[in-house]
Amino acid sequence: MCGIAGVVGAGADPAAVARMRDSLAHRGPDHAGLWRSPGGGAVLGHRRLAIIDLDARSHQPMLSADGRLAITFNGEIYNYRELRKRLEAEGAAFRTDSDTEVLLEAYRLWGEQCVEHLSGMFAFALWDENRASLFCARDRAGEKPFYYACVEGRFAFGSELKALAEWPGFPRRLDYEAVIDFLAFGFVADPKSIWRDARRLAPAHTLTVELRDGRVHVRAPRRYWSLAFAPRGSAVRPEEIREALTHAADEMAVADVPLGTFLSGGVDSSAVTAALSLSGHPVRSFTIGFDDPAYDERVWARQVAERYRTEHLERTVEPSDMVAVLDRLAWHYDEPFNDYSSIPTYYLCREARRSITVALSGDGADELFAGYTKYQRLARRSELAGVLPTGLARAAAGLSRLALGEKSRLRRTLGQYGMAAPQMLADMLSHGFPLAVLREVARGPLAEALRHYDPHRLVEGLLAPAPPEKVGLVNAMRHLDFTLTLPGDMLVKVDRASMAVSLEVRAPFLHRSVMELAARIPGHALANRDSSKVALKAAVRPWLPDALIDRRKQGFALPLPEWLAGDSHVGSAVRGYRTDGPVAELLDMDRVATLARAQARGAGAFTARVYSAYVLDRWFANWMPASANGASAAKGAARTGTS
Repeated sequence: MCGIAGVVGAGADPAAVARMRDSLAHRGPDHAGLWRSPGGGAVLGHRRLAIIDLDARSHQPMLSADGRLAITFNGEIYNYRELRKRLEAEGAAFRTDSDTEVLLEAYRLWGEQCVEHLSGMFAFALWDENRASLFCARDRAGEKPFYYACVEGRFAFGSELKALAEWPGFPRRLDYEAVIDFLAFGFVADPKSIWRDARRLAPAHTLTVELRDGRVHVRAPRRYWSLAFAPRGSAVRPEEIREALTHAADEMAVADVPLGTFLSGGVDSSAVTAALSLSGHPVRSFTIGFDDPAYDERVWARQVAERYRTEHLERTVEPSDMVAVLDRLAWHYDEPFNDYSSIPTYYLCREARRSITVALSGDGADELFAGYTKYQRLARRSELAGVLPTGLARAAAGLSRLALGEKSRLRRTLGQYGMAAPQMLADMLSHGFPLAVLREVARGPLAEALRHYDPHRLVEGLLAPAPPEKVGLVNAMRHLDFTLTLPGDMLVKVDRASMAVSLEVRAPFLHRSVMELAARIPGHALANRDSSKVALKAAVRPWLPDALIDRRKQGFALPLPEWLAGDSHVGSAVRGYRTDGPVAELLDMDRVATLARAQARGAGAFTARVYSAYVLDRWFANWMPASANGASAAKGAARTGTS
């Protein structure tokens, strides 16, 4: 895992790219590299976290033997050994044992189609001196980030937004649609970034930049792969799932540094721990727990650790831990990010990094195998569709709004049953401010943006390849989770938390073969009114205790609602946003304060809304402290998270 940065364009300044690169030092503490093309049209930077082939010959940016190609690469290519054999058969010669050099030679042979041969997680930029072009690519699921911007006639890119912020002249202008996405979903959705002039390369896309006559020409991003969830699907035997997971874990265990697993005690991480052990590798496992038994899963993690004789380590996260790390994480995440499970994720990564450099995780299983409880609601809605007329469902929704308080989960569930399918799916994904409430509390430029932009339309657009009426509700939501929630929330959370401590995290469920296998499973075989993740649970039952598989899903969550209500330190910190700061120009902070007081006395479930306001306030403090309209952030404030 590494940090990449670079610039294409006449007069690209190596010193500026070095500053971009070094803003990513936490992603790669082992080496800092810089390369300028012979013609001066491109400068590439790299920070290395050495995982495969620790030799200095594998430092980056790496050049091909003839000097034609140069690459800066973040990630791992899991099938690089297989590809190396194919390339050697075609006449390629290798100087290193790295997967980076395999990428160079794969591009030489297959050109831009090289990505279609890759199994791995990656973001890279490859300069072709003969063509004066930069070829950029991001992996299928979006595990590795890639941000880019065109500034004053030059193309700049980096692993994180903070790298772009180091490029002279980069404008820090808010994208108010991105702010709306954050307040609705809890994160900024691809391909947007929080800054209007920067974008993210979407998962499974490539981008080519050409330098002609001293001018930069950026081609539109091209999708090279799609995961299509089949409407009817096909039978997938449990042993096929077990075999795919074992193969993925074995392939991802390739590393020249110590390796282990995250073990929460849920089905997903437990299955990954089992798969790694059963593929013949010794396992070190790491667990985070809480004093609140409603959130603590350590007892289940211990059962798996004992069964597979792992070297097991636990750590408890307390309220004081949250307060201690809030500003640091605001710096590392670059953009407003509402998922407060990032806090225990950070501590899990920090604890693991004391003894390992690579960890396998259970990320992606819930999205691919329909693991969230919302999938049970969707299965029930599908069953009711044939017997409950739309008009009656809407009437029940209307009555629920009158008879039940805003705190009631039943009210929201019945309300969703009265919606059209795309609107219902969008509402299920809105974990922050419901759209109606957001319109009430928005102020100034944010209120103006809401007149022209509706985050629900983003969801409806994403549904075009997977309309609910054709693929079913479960598959439609799987598609949304895979294209929106996974790359925007789950993978961002893990990438930033792990890179903050220079730890590489690999996800066997996001191995190409596992993803494509999951896509074949029909929705009705994954979720029903009583259970979610049915097919995966059936597959791993021989590996895990029945009680662990059959227990109610907890999820890797932080007891923030209880801490806000019962712990003065956390409550004071999260309620300590500035009522006269930039956020007050966007939101009715009196209304937010009312919600915070109601949350504190247990009179409402408003954690996500209160925390969103706090996160947005801290983001302004770290990145745009002068004003909400884009004044340069003080560099000292922006770097507080590196201490």
